[in-house]
Amino acid sequence: MKHIISTSMLFTALVYSGVVVAAEPGKAMNHSEMSGMSATSTQAHKAHGVVNKIDTQHNTINLTHGPIKSLGWSGMTMDFSVKDAAIMKHVKAGQKVDFEVLNEGPGKYFVTRIAPAK
Repeated sequence: MKHIISTSMLFTALVYSGVVVAAEPGKAMNHSEMSGMSATSTQAHKAHGVVNKIDTQHNTINLTHGPIKSLGWSGMTMDFSVKDAAIMKHVKAGQKVDFEVLNEGPGKYFVTRIAPAK
């Protein structure tokens, strides 16, 4: 029992200290899993990654990205919402990209700009 309590306390301390727990390989994290991992900001966070899937019907894009230091995130694969589906027209699955993420509240992350990597 003591071990279970210690493990729970350690996990809670890591999550609330801003340490990111990476997703399982091949599993996309959703934004509800990201709550509490960074503060809300109107700052655009720059990142680099690879497009895995584009869903224009639901305005989402699945990306595998490297660390995003300004958000305190490690590299992972996750789905992002996109407010303007037109920005996805210039990229395709398998392509390396540069992109920007905007946090508009707990669990609300949007790709606001995306382009083929230079």
